[in-house]
Amino acid sequence: MPARTAITDEWIAACEGARPFMVAAGWGTASGIVASPAERRGILGRVRRPSAPRPVALVAPQWPGLEEADRVARIDDAVSVGLLRGGVSVARISSLEWAGAPDAGAWVDAVAECLQSAAAGSAQPALAGSWLAGCACALAASRRDDLAFLVLAGAPSAEVMSRRTPENEDDPMWESSAALRLADTLSALAPLEAVTVGARPTLVVQGAVDALLGASHLEAWRAALAATGRPSDGMEVAFADAFFRSCDERGGPVADDDASLGILAGAVAEWVQRAVSRGPARRAR
Repeated sequence: MPARTAITDEWIAACEGARPFMVAAGWGTASGIVASPAERRGILGRVRRPSAPRPVALVAPQWPGLEEADRVARIDDAVSVGLLRGGVSVARISSLEWAGAPDAGAWVDAVAECLQSAAAGSAQPALAGSWLAGCACALAASRRDDLAFLVLAGAPSAEVMSRRTPENEDDPMWESSAALRLADTLSALAPLEAVTVGARPTLVVQGAVDALLGASHLEAWRAALAATGRPSDGMEVAFADAFFRSCDERGGPVADDDASLGILAGAVAEWVQRAVSRGPARRAR
């Protein structure tokens, strides 16, 4: 298990006093919390209350049983911290119980309905997802025309990830890897098409030095958005791999170095501050 990081500690501290929420639907039940940004104080030390409800961004829950789950959880912590630093509240799911065998469609339903519950009464809802939860977010985002923004962090394009080539089409990894089996299922739901529904700002961030998540994934998201005139920004974190582990000059991960997670959190914070200041997203046509 990866060592706990300062980013995770910051997220845990932010959870103190968070409000709980619960959702029950045909797919099952979920419970979680909504954490708010640290209170700002004026010159005289008085707490400065926001003049309007803050947006609430749901960091989508991960599909159960995927490889590298512990490392993906650290990405979610970094994204959560970045969102909080950017001035929005953050919803996270702490328990997700399926009514039956989970499927990709039910997962997207769960993301959409958890967002609906967590963001009730907020200025605007928003979505963020890492790894394959980013694809689920793209699909869920197509159901909302009022999203403040969408953040995809280390999120592969399912359509790119599931492509076979003559060199690998017979590789047993297509059956042995839970992530690849899920990517196959998600690709049939067309996340690259879904992400273009609506004109909310979108940020796509990934590590720059890992063959697992090559530049083609970031380019696929941005090309789909650009082709439909949707606003988006892309960023590659130098010397970071697919899970935002810091890497040395040979591309190998540096043990217990969370510098890249800190860069990810800072990039999300800076971008979200700009995205929220743009005002309400335009209604999708």
